[in-house]
Amino acid sequence: MKCMCSKLVLNFTLIFGGAAVIIGGIIANDALAESRTVSSETATAEIGKPAPAFTMKDTDGKTHNLSDFKGKIVVLEWFCPTCPYSGGNGRRSIHNNGSVKELAKGLKGVDSEVVYLLVDSSTAKMRMSAEELSKKDAEVKKAIGIESPILIDGDTSVAKAYGAKSTPHMFVIDADGVLRYHGAFSDQKKTNYVLDAVKSIKAGSTVEPTFVRQWGCGVRYQ
Repeated sequence: MKCMCSKLVLNFTLIFGGAAVIIGGIIANDALAESRTVSSETATAEIGKPAPAFTMKDTDGKTHNLSDFKGKIVVLEWFCPTCPYSGGNGRRSIHNNGSVKELAKGLKGVDSEVVYLLVDSSTAKMRMSAEELSKKDAEVKKAIGIESPILIDGDTSVAKAYGAKSTPHMFVIDADGVLRYHGAFSDQKKTNYVLDAVKSIKAGSTVEPTFVRQWGCGVRYQ
């Protein structure tokens, strides 16, 4: 079952590390009915507070804990292998069109130690087991040249803890493990909020904005 998106059509420009990427297509809203079921008790991630801990395996079977990256800035990107804005093979996909690679270059230019991780919570949406989803992600990772680890959130508990609503939905955690930004990948025009957040963290200044409404395909919880 493929990721579902809304039908608002427009063209936009993404800018990453000085490079502009023109993308035309459909932008999904961040509040599909299936992702509105997250309660305040479930979504525990909060700006200015420690990010929820997690332990997940990636597509290679390696275990990753948030605590492994203490002292480093961590960027989390919620991912779906069939979402046209996430892991799809069309020109709107932030991985397939090179947008994430451009962002990675910008991030490394600010801080060479930045950790970038993808999280896939699509078991319910894709109607797959965690093992099947991991295999699918491994295929997509190879096909479109994704370099970052893809972590499998098989029971969607990590998505619930963070309140992830879309693919992509971005989270920036500082070196002390504190959540400093979450929301949109970019403003679809000229601003990349993830890069700006990391720049502010490294400069020791306040991250602004701390939240921007996310866009992409909805996340479905088990």
